[in-house]
Order: sequence, then C-alpha cells, then structure tokens
Amino acid sequence: MSSDAPSGGAAGDPPPGQYWRDEPEIMHYGRIPALRPDRWTFAVGGATADGLEHTFEWAEVLALPRHELVADMHCNTRWSVQGMRWSGPRATDVIAMAPPGPEATSALVFAEFGYAANVPLADLGVPTALLATTLEDEPLTAERGAPMRLIIPHLYTWKGPKWVRGWNYLTTEDDDLGFWEKRGYHRRGHAWQEQRYDYQGEHP
Repeated sequence: MSSDAPSGGAAGDPPPGQYWRDEPEIMHYGRIPALRPDRWTFAVGGATADGLEHTFEWAEVLALPRHELVADMHCNTRWSVQGMRWSGPRATDVIAMAPPGPEATSALVFAEFGYAANVPLADLGVPTALLATTLEDEPLTAERGAPMRLIIPHLYTWKGPKWVRGWNYLTTEDDDLGFWEKRGYHRRGHAWQEQRYDYQGEHP
C-alpha cells in the first residue's frame, strides 16, 4: 500500500467510487512511442531556482538511487489494482538536482506526443512519487510506459504520465493545464477525495 494513507474507509477497501480488478488496464492517448533510451533526455524548466532549464541524459537519471514502492493504482475510470511493485528514482531526487524557485506551486509534467499533466508540487514532492523504470521486477514494457513513467499513488493515474520526459515548474500566475485538465478533469485528482472533475472545485 502507498504510505499516503487514505482518510476513511475500512482496511482493504478501494477509494470511493472505485472497484478492484486483478490487472491494470492498458490505457493511453495516441500511439506508443518507439523505445530509444539513447535519445532519451529528461528536462526540468519553467520557474526553476536558477532560472535555467536543466537537461539530464538517461544514464544520469539511472544513476540516481533506486527505490522500491509497493502501492495501489487508481484510475479515474473507476478501476483500482492492489499492491503493484515499482522501482526507480524518486521524483524528489530530480527536484533536488533542479529545484523550483520560491514562487513555484505546481509542475506541468510532460511526456511523449505532447501529453502533460498539471501536478501540485506538494504531490510531486512526496516520497512515494516515483519515476518508475520497472514493474514487478521487470523493465517496463512499451505499453506500460517504458523507459520511464511517473507514479503518484494517491492521485488518479492520469496525473502520472507514461513515457515521461520532464516537467516545467509553474507559478500561481501560470494557468498551464495538462491534457485532461483542459478537458474538464480536476486540477489535483486525489483518489481518496474522489477529485475527478473540475466542477468539484477545491483546487490546491
């Protein structure tokens, strides 16, 4: 289970409105990108502390400490899967290499083919936010997001892009929304608070 403890509900229950299934459904928008780690980079820009964009090669990211995370996965389409085992660097390790400026409040996490998700820094910076490269002790497959995907267990899965390539720090003056936020999904997407759609309000 994720260390981000749910509020309410009996032990073993999924978040409100969710049901358990045995395997996560393979879902994505658009085609699956070609797997080319030799051309892969991870960029962190926007409102960084030094005002610069930082680009890291695949080998640099892989050299970061690896962490294992066993956590449940929750999709906005109402399925959840228990106890998935991921490993990879923590998002906080990359944040430490390219920290945000004091005015930054969120990050636009971007992936292949223009996909992006707006994630509050308070969620990106938790210890359970993982840049996963393996699932169940095996390298990620292309359809599961290889070479790397973002996992934030307490948020719905659209907040953790497959094929992730970096993020841009945003300030309160920025209104840069991700793919699904532009289409009416909630700005935060906390699964245990059932934050599915924008009309529910209470944005961070």
